[in-house]
Amino acid sequence: MKQEVNFAILMADDDEDDCNFAKEAFLECCQQTSVGCVLDGMELMDYLTEHSRAGSDELPRLILLDLNMPRKDGRQALIEIKAEPTLREIPVVIFTTSSEEKDIAFAMKSGAASFITKPVGFDEWVDIMRSLSLKWLR
Repeated sequence: MKQEVNFAILMADDDEDDCNFAKEAFLECCQQTSVGCVLDGMELMDYLTEHSRAGSDELPRLILLDLNMPRKDGRQALIEIKAEPTLREIPVVIFTTSSEEKDIAFAMKSGAASFITKPVGFDEWVDIMRSLSLKWLR
């Protein structure tokens, strides 16, 4: 991903298919929404650090964060985001395959705005992306 591009939504997920589903679902429900993807927590933090230097207008308005990624997982990235004053106000929605109570409890205790278990069908993806857009991007 090119670092100079600004996105309304930044998704951190090592599953490229899920990133593509999210982009297509947002396109279907909310056509003007720009969605970018990074493949792990290291790329996410690099993107956020670089864009925070340019000012808050350069930062995403919403982060979709998978918990289980290589190099730096979503748990570690969430803690770092919420510890950084220039980033902590960005809503972070955990968007993962997990539905385990310990993961939900960790996410909410660590400052996540919401916890969503990834859907199976594309229609569900569209419904989730529409509700995220209505809640966080209006």
